Amino acid sequence: MLKVDVEAGEWPFLRSAVYDDLHQLDNVRQLVLEIHTPRFKHQRLSKEDAVEMILYVKALAALGFTVFQSTQRNVCCRRFAAMMPPGVPEKCCQEIYYVKR
Repeated sequence: MLKVDVEAGEWPFLRSAVYDDLHQLDNVRQLVLEIHTPRFKHQRLSKEDAVEMILYVKALAALGFTVFQSTQRNVCCRRFAAMMPPGVPEKCCQEIYYVKR
């Protein structure tokens, strides 16, 4: 099982895991991701962020992962507001649980 809860570091991790080194997740049978949005200085989830998230979900499906459970937690991000750079609001986070077929 791999849990990725790195307060916005999940974006580069996903990019690497599903595009650069497709073998990073070979031995992972369960994957828990916490995805924070917005990724950059958007006031809301941008269309580009949403598209990139959909592409990651599709890429993970191609690697054999299926969504088992997904939970949106708007409350969880308020705790980390002080960690965000000035002017970058953190709107929500999505916890996604995957299992490999």
